[in-house]
Amino acid sequence: MDETDVALCRLLVYNSRTPYSELAKALDTSVQNVHRRVQALMTSGTLTNLNAAFSILAVRGIWLMVHGRSGAPSVNKVLEELKKVTGMDMAMVATGKYLYLTGVVQDPNRIGEFVSSVTRTAQLSCPEIGVVQFPLPPPGNEPVIYPMDVKLVRALNKDSRRSVTELAEELGVAPRTVRRHIDRLNREMLVHFSLELYLNRTSDLYAALHLTMKGGQDKEKAALAMIKQLALRELITYNFGDRPEQFIVVFWSPSIGDLNETIADLEKSGTFEEVCPNLILDARYYEGARAMTPPMQGKTPK
Repeated sequence: MDETDVALCRLLVYNSRTPYSELAKALDTSVQNVHRRVQALMTSGTLTNLNAAFSILAVRGIWLMVHGRSGAPSVNKVLEELKKVTGMDMAMVATGKYLYLTGVVQDPNRIGEFVSSVTRTAQLSCPEIGVVQFPLPPPGNEPVIYPMDVKLVRALNKDSRRSVTELAEELGVAPRTVRRHIDRLNREMLVHFSLELYLNRTSDLYAALHLTMKGGQDKEKAALAMIKQLALRELITYNFGDRPEQFIVVFWSPSIGDLNETIADLEKSGTFEEVCPNLILDARYYEGARAMTPPMQGKTPK
């Protein structure tokens, strides 16, 4: 892995349907190089299961993260047991049996049920809970989902990069109809084209960096400090609506020495009260939002 591979993974995590030409432009490289890198990442198993699902916005859900140290004798057994938790989306395993567990609930009254289920299953003694921020629609602009949208997302569920022509033929509609629906779902953030990313299948280091801003610090200043130090190495950043002073950043590092330097530089920035890293060892993906169908206009497709 290098910084280009990491940036490529980040772009595909956010939208696994992005054309190779756009990826090449974003990375300032050739389409052939992008294709070669994607194939190598997929052959190694680092990238797999390109998929599609309705977004948190579309299902009108709440995206939660529960994290903490597990007291279970076997983390592998915990990962299997988490399959039984409704709404479970992803689990990351870090050193010291530290777990990051994300999931989706559609009813705010069921937040406690989800938190209790994952806490009990993972045997977390002192869990931290956060509501992951996601853009909300302006008042009066509730998301609208049509039966054709549902058919398209289902057709892309196992392969988000299927062509418009193939989808049109399967669904018995014109290619322009497929393209119009996909473009609208993308534009209104109602669909998430993603993939499964297995960092443990490389020889590189990945860390979940817990950052807590100092009191009175500006959030934009904190974001700039993170960009300056992590640059192209950041894969995903979690920030929380109920804990605006906290970030969890998953990023790549080529060595322990580089990881230590990055931590020291973030501490020296004067922006953060605490910088705490956890090395990531494994990941597991679940149905989560992929199993949820949003409310729609018109007849439900069979």
